[in-house]
Amino acid sequence: MKIKLIILSFLLTVGMNAQDKPVDRITETKTRIINVMEDGEMVQRKVMVRTTKEQVVKTDPAYEGTIDAPRILPPKKVTKVIYIDNDNDPFYDGKSKIEYTKDDGIRYSFNPTNFGFNIIEVETDKVLGTAKFSIYSDIYLLDTENYNGIGYFKNNKFIVEYYDDDGTLVVEKFNDSEL
Repeated sequence: MKIKLIILSFLLTVGMNAQDKPVDRITETKTRIINVMEDGEMVQRKVMVRTTKEQVVKTDPAYEGTIDAPRILPPKKVTKVIYIDNDNDPFYDGKSKIEYTKDDGIRYSFNPTNFGFNIIEVETDKVLGTAKFSIYSDIYLLDTENYNGIGYFKNNKFIVEYYDDDGTLVVEKFNDSEL
């Protein structure tokens, strides 16, 4: 009886693990060392951006049960984690996390540079704007074709504040894919 219980528990745990939905997952890590002028001295900062793209593997339901069913492509879940090291220890001091869903349409990305990051349209590789580091670790100086302002990450969104031509403060919130 003891052996039957052991075999039964083994079969149940193997069966539960085999029921996970298949997911394609790609992880990319970019690290940059940035030189920043602070109090008249050049200081090195390190920025690491880890991008993870996940997409559920699905096939066309019309071909259910066949071996070579065509694959359909659902939206991708993209997670970007930005780590910032403000000193020379081996640990990162700040962390920002951005999550969004990427589907068909125009896509944008944040690519780290020596001074902050570029805002780039993915399909054309056109730089639409730049976000430069400021003396405050969580505020960026934003420069685009349409306006200049400040930007910061809050609640998985990139918040942009700028003044329009009438002197009115405009606050916009963007997901990574909308900017």
